[in-house]
Amino acid sequence: MIETEAPVAEKQRVRWSRVALFYGLAFGWVCLLAAGLWATGNRNLAAGQGISLVTVVLAVAYMPAPLVAALVVERLDRRTPLIRDTFRHIGRTLPTLVAVAVPVVAALMAGMVGLSWLLGNRLDLNGVGRVLFTQEDLLANTLLLLPGMDADQVAGVSAGIPSLWPLLGITFVSALVAGFTINAVFAFGEEYGWRGWLADELRPLGPFRANVITGVLWGVWHAPLILMGLNYGGYARLGTAFMVAFCVPMSFLLWRAREVTGSVLAPAVLHGSVNAFAGVFLVVIVDPIPVIAAPAGLVGALVVAVVAALFWVSTRKWAGRVR
Repeated sequence: MIETEAPVAEKQRVRWSRVALFYGLAFGWVCLLAAGLWATGNRNLAAGQGISLVTVVLAVAYMPAPLVAALVVERLDRRTPLIRDTFRHIGRTLPTLVAVAVPVVAALMAGMVGLSWLLGNRLDLNGVGRVLFTQEDLLANTLLLLPGMDADQVAGVSAGIPSLWPLLGITFVSALVAGFTINAVFAFGEEYGWRGWLADELRPLGPFRANVITGVLWGVWHAPLILMGLNYGGYARLGTAFMVAFCVPMSFLLWRAREVTGSVLAPAVLHGSVNAFAGVFLVVIVDPIPVIAAPAGLVGALVVAVVAALFWVSTRKWAGRVR
């Protein structure tokens, strides 16, 4: 009796040495990447400076780090990689992915805009920024973000900028399309590591502790590039703490999405969709402080926490489908 129970108990332990190896590989990759950017003179990744470079770095060289780290650890363990089963039942999983992604992305977007309006426009809290509604205001803010355009370019932008509600509708549809296609490809690089391998390894701790740990590790993983101005601009020294505050509730949301759908593709789609709609807040909010305002400041973190809690409660009967 004792001999048959011992392997089960062993199997339920978190292998912290493997967690350390996984994180060391993922974090070390980002440190090397940041060092390479610094050495080549690309030392300011703040919004508005080197946008094309930042996009390439995030998509091609930065986001795959957790995927590679997880594959290395899986190889060392001689385990069948999770990635082999990820796409096997995609036809059956797709309707559930859509059913999860559409309301969650809508809730995140609406929540961030609504809370920004309440706190910024109505209560006039410093740092939240103000939501712009009219086509004229949105155009003026867009032109400030894109200096140096000639008359033809300004005319093109003027014709393409609607008022707030059509713009949000277009952004919502575009975010879902990107989330299910190109953005999901790159977000999968992160999610395979965080909500895939690491989630499975930390599962014995229970969802609360596992997601707090994952969120902290995930947030700190961004630190080398945040210190160079990514996401939070001139608030680089504070940025990592606010990224952790954002990543912890987001980890709960993405973990639950995997549980409900049974696939790591679900957090990749949601992650990719959030990345896709985040840029609209540069246009629709004026005078924000990045560590406070949506999407990645305290306002965004609060909305993510509320959406995650509602999603967690409303999907109790569908949870536990992780394969």
